[in-house]
Amino acid sequence: MLKIILICVGLIYGFLYFIFAAVTKKPFKTIFFYAFLGVAGIILVNLTSKFSGVYIPINAYTLGSSAALGIPGTISLLLLRIIFM
Repeated sequence: MLKIILICVGLIYGFLYFIFAAVTKKPFKTIFFYAFLGVAGIILVNLTSKFSGVYIPINAYTLGSSAALGIPGTISLLLLRIIFM
């Protein structure tokens, strides 16, 4: 049941994400730009881990969520790491 709910939420998010991108003049550029910002954010967090003490492991799930959600996804991963550290 939880898997079905998560799939539905993911599909709704993807639909809304593409609607937002379609409103702009260049939808694919917008999608790739926000995905790049999310991945750059996770890399920046890992580069500053010596100073902050917070490290987000890079794997398929963390890169996928930060690319799909952009900066909010990276911030969510960072908050989850800080809370459950």
